[in-house]
Amino acid sequence: MKGRRRACLALAVLAAGAAVWVGRAPRFAHVRPDYPMVELTGAVARAEAGKADYDLLFAQTGLGSSAVDALLEEGRGRELLDFQARYFAPCDWQAVRGAAVVRLEITEGEFEFAPLEKGDILLTPSSRCGGWRNGHAALVVDAEEGLVLEAYSLGCPSQLSSLSTWQDKAAVAVLRLKGVSAERRAAMADWAREHLLGLPYGLFSGLAWLGETSDPPATQCAHLVWCAYAAFGYDIDGGGGWPVTPRDISLSPLLETVQVYGLPQGRRWPS
Repeated sequence: MKGRRRACLALAVLAAGAAVWVGRAPRFAHVRPDYPMVELTGAVARAEAGKADYDLLFAQTGLGSSAVDALLEEGRGRELLDFQARYFAPCDWQAVRGAAVVRLEITEGEFEFAPLEKGDILLTPSSRCGGWRNGHAALVVDAEEGLVLEAYSLGCPSQLSSLSTWQDKAAVAVLRLKGVSAERRAAMADWAREHLLGLPYGLFSGLAWLGETSDPPATQCAHLVWCAYAAFGYDIDGGGGWPVTPRDISLSPLLETVQVYGLPQGRRWPS
């Protein structure tokens, strides 16, 4: 009898601790620039004349050089001022319940993407499981239609989702494989759509002892993105361990920053 009581007490303590851990307030959700917003009209004019100050524009808009160039090529250079305004604007976010014990940090959908390309990687740290900021990752498979491929949560097979579902994240990073043609990156996205769509969610997908191949039996968000690149010989796991996580992908030296929002200056992940 005493043993049963002790066991019940231990379970109660664990449950209480888990409740505190799950509900603990996050140390990070959205970070605004901690430096002044400057007048960009002159910088935009210089950029339109082929003399872009990419460091200044990145600091003021969160857009990398490839995103700036894409806007300029489309005759949308003046939109850099709009990106700057959104980058510095206050962000009202809230934590809402996601799947199981996951909390999502969302806004009112204020985020706007720079021009995207097939094969681009979307990362967000705006998903946490108690004290662990697990984050989320997705792969752009149709930039024109605004479609991403993602493994969202336990019990849900990998699916195509609208890009709009990412516009309420409190923080986002867009990454792109460096030094690789748009055609090859598009081929990776097409391969992923053919081989990785509809797979069961596997929390431990990517662990070496599971013996997975290029056609895995299950996947999770970061593993899905990693597989798409690994199939073409690119290991974008910057953390080097298993399983691969969104944070690991953010550390990859093979990827360039296309855009960041709500993250500490110059970073793709909070820490």
